[in-house]
Amino acid sequence: MSGAERRYTVAVAGATGAVGSALLEVLAEQSFPIAKLHLLGRDTDEQESAVFANRNHPIRPIDEFDFTSADLALFCLPDSLAATHVPRALAAGCAVVDLSRHSRLGTGVPLVVSGINSEQLAAGTRLVASPAAAVVQASAVLAPIARAAGLVSVVAHTTQAVSCRGKAAVAELAGQTARLLNVQAISNGCLPAQIAFNLITTFDAAHADDYTDEEREFGAELRKVLGIGALSVQASFAIAPVFYGHTQVLEIETAQPLNAAEARRLLAEQAGVTLLEGTGVVSPVGDGAGSDEVLVGRVRQGEGNRLTVWSVADNIRKGAAVNTAEIAFALLKAHP
Repeated sequence: MSGAERRYTVAVAGATGAVGSALLEVLAEQSFPIAKLHLLGRDTDEQESAVFANRNHPIRPIDEFDFTSADLALFCLPDSLAATHVPRALAAGCAVVDLSRHSRLGTGVPLVVSGINSEQLAAGTRLVASPAAAVVQASAVLAPIARAAGLVSVVAHTTQAVSCRGKAAVAELAGQTARLLNVQAISNGCLPAQIAFNLITTFDAAHADDYTDEEREFGAELRKVLGIGALSVQASFAIAPVFYGHTQVLEIETAQPLNAAEARRLLAEQAGVTLLEGTGVVSPVGDGAGSDEVLVGRVRQGEGNRLTVWSVADNIRKGAAVNTAEIAFALLKAHP
């Protein structure tokens, strides 16, 4: 990065969470053009800090932060806090990338997966939303197939890593596993049932049709990213005893014939996707965790215009941090 290139004052809200911590790592790795960094949290004490580029940075209370002092704000906050502070940042003139549900389905708000629909970042764009990690993963698989043969329907089965519920859920899985292996009693904290050596369905608000908010929003976000308003989407989510890495099976019906060999070729050429052929088992732990790619391991031909694709991806790194950093790079180009 040459000295002549502009550098920016950047605020990262939620810097100590699972996504915020990963985002700081990615920003440092990608040499993001930061002149000054503000790390923000909620109810912080004066001793709390986080590491960026091998330096400790203090965490400041977000309620007290004046967003007029930042050019760009990256929000890794729960929905309710994002709803309070994203409007504050926008009113102060910041460009904003929001990872929460708060902005994703907002009218006129680009919902972007880098390399899939980055053209949504027109000059002057000031607010961009990053989709749920499962949508980032699915979009990377579906976009090249949609361009080649169109999409009629998608049935998505996603087995989520516990990190989708934050650091507390990671600690809960680790603690329960250790206690059970030592024949000790366990208790539940942020998860509604035992997660060690178990599998539990997603548990946010369920509707009369028994789909949860998360499952419904997956379909709405996927349609928005792909730009296919009539796409039929059914989603099912479960949480597995895995720390990092979602596993996803997509049952796809295309509008035009597309065989498995053609689909493999398209996926092999898609940026952000690695096609693993002839490598045996593809797993979130062995392949997905720590990767910046969506890894596709099985592409199967079904009846008619149907395909089934198996993929894994690191939900925290690929599904959130990498996508956010790449959106931020593109946003600064559109908003110099």
